[in-house]
Amino acid sequence: MTSSFSPLTREQKLQAEQIVQLGNIAEAIRAAAAGGDSSALMAQIATLQAELTALTSNNATLAQQLADANQMIAELQTQLSAVAEGDITPDNIAEVIAHLGIEVGEG
Repeated sequence: MTSSFSPLTREQKLQAEQIVQLGNIAEAIRAAAAGGDSSALMAQIATLQAELTALTSNNATLAQQLADANQMIAELQTQLSAVAEGDITPDNIAEVIAHLGIEVGEG
């Protein structure tokens, strides 16, 4: 029986890192409850707060980029509609001649 493993996504890696950090925090809390040094817990809290701040900032940046991209798509769709409306495609040779302003002598 063969097993195939798929690589972890970025989100799965981030979740795994957070689980490890939560384990470290739990260990620090147990140590603090047992009368141990709480400096490790405070360092973990500071690290998590910094990461949360960075993630919040990144999320805001990505949300703004998404909004900008959606706005650009809307503008491009409007331009495309305007071009499509103004596009006159002649159906026959007479319309081509008329559209180009060519005068054809009757004869």
